[in-house]
Amino acid sequence: MFGRSSRFCVSHNLYSDLAHPSLKPTIYQVLALSHITNYRLTDWLKVFGLDLDTISRLQLRIPRRRTTLLDSTVYDTYAWIPWFAEQSETGPTPSIAPLGHFLTSAPPRRARDLLALNKQRFRYAVVGEQDVYALPYFVSGSIIRADLRRAQELPFSHNTNQEGPFFLVEHNFGWTCSRVILLGKDRILLHCPQRPCTERELRIGRDARILGAIDAEIRPVIPHGPRHLISTPATLRKPLPKYQRGEQTGLRDLLRDSRTSVGLSFREASAISRVIANTLSDELYFTAASTLSDYEALHTPPRHIQKIITLCLLYCIGFHEFLQASGLALDKAGRAPIPDELLPRGTPAESHRLRMSGQDSVREPSGFLAALVNQWEEVPLFLRFSLDEITGLKGFSLSDLFWVAGDKAKLRPLLINATFVAVNRRARKPSPPTQHAVCEERLHLLLKRDGSYLCGRCTLDEGNLVVHGYPGGPVGTQQFRDGVDAEVVGQVTTILRRIP
Repeated sequence: MFGRSSRFCVSHNLYSDLAHPSLKPTIYQVLALSHITNYRLTDWLKVFGLDLDTISRLQLRIPRRRTTLLDSTVYDTYAWIPWFAEQSETGPTPSIAPLGHFLTSAPPRRARDLLALNKQRFRYAVVGEQDVYALPYFVSGSIIRADLRRAQELPFSHNTNQEGPFFLVEHNFGWTCSRVILLGKDRILLHCPQRPCTERELRIGRDARILGAIDAEIRPVIPHGPRHLISTPATLRKPLPKYQRGEQTGLRDLLRDSRTSVGLSFREASAISRVIANTLSDELYFTAASTLSDYEALHTPPRHIQKIITLCLLYCIGFHEFLQASGLALDKAGRAPIPDELLPRGTPAESHRLRMSGQDSVREPSGFLAALVNQWEEVPLFLRFSLDEITGLKGFSLSDLFWVAGDKAKLRPLLINATFVAVNRRARKPSPPTQHAVCEERLHLLLKRDGSYLCGRCTLDEGNLVVHGYPGGPVGTQQFRDGVDAEVVGQVTTILRRIP
């Protein structure tokens, strides 16, 4: 079919070669197997121990100097996903309550069925340490969501102020989360009220592209990311690309421009690949700095698929985008999923099985769950592997998540428009009274003796829990006897909130 001299040729002794753990087929051979069998490329990769959802699992473990896009692709759409059902009787809706008050565990669902509930596609990015346009409204490590439908809602210079919306902007130096002012038909200004000297004028279509308006944030309240993996030398300057953004580019250009967009040197990228290799216990994921340099001079993908996954992780490149830039004919890949009998996907118990037919697709949610899905419009399944990383909680579970959207008396500005907070129930000791700003955003969840919850900045003063309001807020400072009137449930680590 392909010819013995073709890279797609599958040798007759491939099965025998696979007895050696370090021997894996090339991406060409896997694509050939997918074409011959009509089984999906991602499934064949999983057969050989290469799970593409590893990209989603590890991409948030890499700290970023610059704001970068996240790969939100769910590669195995036939994977089983834990799902939820409504509690039978919840009673009156409290203002703050654990998520378990509303939902309980339900039989798992196929990822493709949950993806069918999505009413809109969004773009996701993580805010970098040096994004001067995003800071301090957002913080380093925040996951932001951009609504593609609102890309044209740019305010004019004569009717805008520093409280205007934020936009996810792609420009010649990468990406940024910035307030934007429309100066003319195709001219915009990256607006930074805190640092006017950093404001830049760009031309839409030539220098920049508006990806969408920021409408949501997953904000870490307590820094818990591995910030030590990358040194912080001067920010790399990126030359103007030789092609217009959005046009098809070759592999060399894609690697070079993606690396400079995320602001990594070869040495830094190689150091991160070492961490990836150690995490996955596979030396093939490590890539030397000299090899990374060589890849930017080649037209073909690396021989080892592990190297491709590493490059996608380092440079925030989608796996399929990488293969397309390599010139591989993805239209030749198979379309059918490999059955669970041949490719185990962590199949649930027999009583929870769902057949593959269309009539067994997930039902439309109702009640509290329906309200959540309708409000957020998309279930970000690609984040399911990163919940420990996002919340800073090892072994994150449903009981660590609290619904706070019903609380009308927000005790901190960060809780305005918040829907959920993740709570570390092992951190139950508030800080003593202090004037240091570092304690200003330490939020705690309290349980009062009447069974209601309170969320805000809390300090412990001579046996009393003092919950502080903020200037101009709806509620002032409150005081409770520790262990008598109220007790601390835990410390808030992460907030999920809407951005108006």
